[in-house]
Amino acid sequence: MKSLMLVIVLLFSVSCAQVRSVSQTSIPTKRGTLVKAEVKNNIFFFFNFNTTYLNELSAQLSSKCEKGSVEGILTKDVVVTYFPIIFYQEQISAEGFCVN
Repeated sequence: MKSLMLVIVLLFSVSCAQVRSVSQTSIPTKRGTLVKAEVKNNIFFFFNFNTTYLNELSAQLSSKCEKGSVEGILTKDVVVTYFPIIFYQEQISAEGFCVN
């Protein structure tokens, strides 16, 4: 019985991070300031209750570069598993150069 409890405790105390995708657009020759944005989404038991969180990412990037455009955008999709099956978090980050 103790070994079963130990296995259960170890199973649910393991966490890991995994990069699912990385993409980048072409980098401009005249680089401005570097702007960054990140959104996170918590998921319980594989039920995703918020499907519009990605819309905030482009709004965050454009608000940091109001007088120009963001180019050379690098995006990362990272999944962090805190408790397997029970709870994990998707973290989407983007960074690019503000070009006037």
